[in-house]
Amino acid sequence: MTNSHSVQLSVLTEKGKAYAYRVSDSQGRPVNCQVWDREFRKSYHQGIEKLSVTGLSPEQTYYLQVIDKNRGTVLDERVFKSLKLSSRSNIRFALVSCASDFFVTHARVMWDHLFAQKPDFIFLVGDAVYADFRCPTTEKDIWRRYCETRSRLKHFRQPRLIPMIATWDDHDYGLNNTCKNFEFKKSSQRAFDVFFGSKDTDGYRKSMGVGSQLSAFGQRFFFLDDRYFRDQAGAGMMWGQEQQDQLFERICESSKPAWLFNGSQFFGNYIKQESFIKDFGKNFTDVLTRLRKCQAPVVFGSGDVHFSEVIGVEPKYLGYKTYEYTSSAIHSLNFPLKLLYRNPRREAFTWHHNFLIIDSTVQNNGLKIKTKSINARNKIAFSHEAVVKRS
Repeated sequence: MTNSHSVQLSVLTEKGKAYAYRVSDSQGRPVNCQVWDREFRKSYHQGIEKLSVTGLSPEQTYYLQVIDKNRGTVLDERVFKSLKLSSRSNIRFALVSCASDFFVTHARVMWDHLFAQKPDFIFLVGDAVYADFRCPTTEKDIWRRYCETRSRLKHFRQPRLIPMIATWDDHDYGLNNTCKNFEFKKSSQRAFDVFFGSKDTDGYRKSMGVGSQLSAFGQRFFFLDDRYFRDQAGAGMMWGQEQQDQLFERICESSKPAWLFNGSQFFGNYIKQESFIKDFGKNFTDVLTRLRKCQAPVVFGSGDVHFSEVIGVEPKYLGYKTYEYTSSAIHSLNFPLKLLYRNPRREAFTWHHNFLIIDSTVQNNGLKIKTKSINARNKIAFSHEAVVKRS
């Protein structure tokens, strides 16, 4: 998380090594930097140290140095800036899901393409880590896979840092298509929080599970936890009663436009994969009924399905036309069988490896949204423009 005066950082470290951290501005002046959390597991040689950097100014460029405390040598360097969240009414964010580190070729190029787009934020909406891939999924495996992913992906090796907010889906939760009955859920949640989470600060507050809320640029972004409280598919609930009630309490605090992000698709009932409408039809109807009564216009975002699309959501659901933006996969399995994915609501689509770049601008208490899908050749796979406004 980043705002105008502070930045939070997660650093992958080696067990047994002593680290020091130095942050300075472009004039070489030191900036306050403290370790506020750390985690190691006995079963693995790597862990995380979480840093809090404060006293920043959006006009400055800052430099982080990771130092071998015993030798005094610099092990790594990164560049970053703070970000004034109230400075304007538009945001550019990258929407990303399904980042399997086993897809080495695409993993080498996709993050370079993404960072070249210079988004204000990166939003990870599930499967940023394939914790259950090629292993039996124990607590040891989950921690190891989180560390391996952070070691391998160029996302985490970019010289210039971009703020990131994340929620999970089944693979980073720990088991394919699983729900609240997963036996290692508490340990898995701790791993996700350590690697991807932030503590409450201006513009950001934690929610239930690994969920969170970002308030920035005249908009609100709700990241839902679709695994920790999720019932088995059928007559239950996607988010659980307490998380759902918290969402509506917060979304009704203001009429500012709101984005809802979920690992599973919302309106994906046309394919035989997980989605809110398919697996929890009654619960989804109840959620839409309550959203219809909110003063805030709502837009949906999701991942999971290994293709990207823009779905037009008819006014009969919320009283105004809105959209679901699905981004998947940046580098994971993809299926070149377009006929399998016929969707009468679809307005844009690609099955190639890709990510979405979304420019969202507040316009008369609604949103003007411009979207482009960037593929592995660094070309635009599709583009789409929309306006979402309560009637």
